Amino acid sequence: MDYYSLPFEKFGKHIAVPFHLVENTDALNQRITRIAVDAIRQANDVGREVFMIVPVGPIDLSYWADLCNQQNVTCAALKLITMDENLTDAGQPVSMDHPLSFRGYVEHAFVQQLKPGLRPDPANVQSPDPVEPEKSTEMIESHGGADLCFGGCGITGHFAFNDPPEPDEPCNDDEVRNWKTRALTIARESITQMCMGGTDGNWDIIPTRAVTLGMYELLMTKKIHLTFMRNWHAGVLRRVLFGPMNGRCPGSFIQQHPNFDVTLTHLAAATPRLNLLQATGEVEADSD
Repeated sequence: MDYYSLPFEKFGKHIAVPFHLVENTDALNQRITRIAVDAIRQANDVGREVFMIVPVGPIDLSYWADLCNQQNVTCAALKLITMDENLTDAGQPVSMDHPLSFRGYVEHAFVQQLKPGLRPDPANVQSPDPVEPEKSTEMIESHGGADLCFGGCGITGHFAFNDPPEPDEPCNDDEVRNWKTRALTIARESITQMCMGGTDGNWDIIPTRAVTLGMYELLMTKKIHLTFMRNWHAGVLRRVLFGPMNGRCPGSFIQQHPNFDVTLTHLAAATPRLNLLQATGEVEADSD
């Protein structure tokens, strides 16, 4: 199958998962926010913990704080871990003051935006530990897998920073599928993606090392919510969801997950364009 040419209208014929088409990134964030806040509220109602894995970008956690504040939903029951965190060359998490700190983003965009009485226990807001990465694995295993995982896939087909092996390196599918939390060197393609999407071409500020949850921990999640909203997501989501399932596209292992859905914008749902002028969809995105 030429999955890159597969129109959105035929997605459901090839994979039996819910696809939620929304107008733009704002509508996508609103939908994901309702899911997250409803889960927090339900956990509060029954007096149990709700454990979530979250990315930093493209989901905007400030939407979560706004809705919790509006509806007076306490996050006392929330346990949250970021998918990954950037590291210094010495292998330590970048300072929370670093503009590309994932922990810093969660603290400033979510925790501090909540009313003081609604904030989660600081001990329950974490990132993977590069020094003792097995602690994240043990924590997730002890919970029986996170309750919810939100996130999309990068240009390499990565989920979190689980980039595939380099083209000239061997690739064992089972090994990739079972990668656990670890510190690593970020793939050059993923650095380029961040440079184009997150720093306006400022290559030098982007860390080259990170710690990430592995496919093993991510796929243990009870429910995965995938999100796609960018022009280049049009090709990525088709490769991830309809292409071959193997370690050359780690996100493709989500095809085996028993409980996931997809929220995508019209920009991402469109079939990929081929254009020599490199029109990347900014006009469409800005008009959303």
